[in-house]
Amino acid sequence: MKMKLYGSKTSPFARKVRVVAVELGLSDLIEEILTDPFSPPPEFLAANPLSRIPTLVTEKGEALPDSELIIEYLQTRGHSGVQSLPRGTKRWAALRRARIADGITTAAVAMLFEKRRPESIIYTAFLDRQAEIILRSVGTLSLEVDALSLDTPSIVEISTAVALSYLDFRLPYIDWRKDHEALVAWHEKFSQRPSMIDTQPPAA
Repeated sequence: MKMKLYGSKTSPFARKVRVVAVELGLSDLIEEILTDPFSPPPEFLAANPLSRIPTLVTEKGEALPDSELIIEYLQTRGHSGVQSLPRGTKRWAALRRARIADGITTAAVAMLFEKRRPESIIYTAFLDRQAEIILRSVGTLSLEVDALSLDTPSIVEISTAVALSYLDFRLPYIDWRKDHEALVAWHEKFSQRPSMIDTQPPAA
């Protein structure tokens, strides 16, 4: 019996989980179930009453309703492939970068949903604020790009790469590359990892 991963091919948070699964060599132990959280099947709601993806159900029937929980669990199942975070003060700096990367993704998703509202009620000021958050956060990551590895990745590198790729996928008009050559170069190289290639969203 395999673990069940409820998600979609376009969700950036589901992609984070899928990248981690590939890096840990656990993909063959996971059955991916494409799920629309806005039209959820009963078995999905039984696993996650919040109706959010991704959600993982382990072989023992344990339901994990959040990408961070899922990744933490998968790291207990895989012995190598995803680097542990450092200890001491470096740990907090790494966690800060991971949260900033996740914040980029969250802001991008918020923009996407706002733009799907009827044009007459789209809140332009909200969109502008999210775009400012994204660009400001990309700038922060750009200043700290030397801390991002191209070898065995941690959740910091995976979160950053998935966030930047999601901007390209959903918000290509946001020019996050401007004045961030080193971050662009890092992202281009990291995107060539098999885990990133295997989890690319379908072409729009």
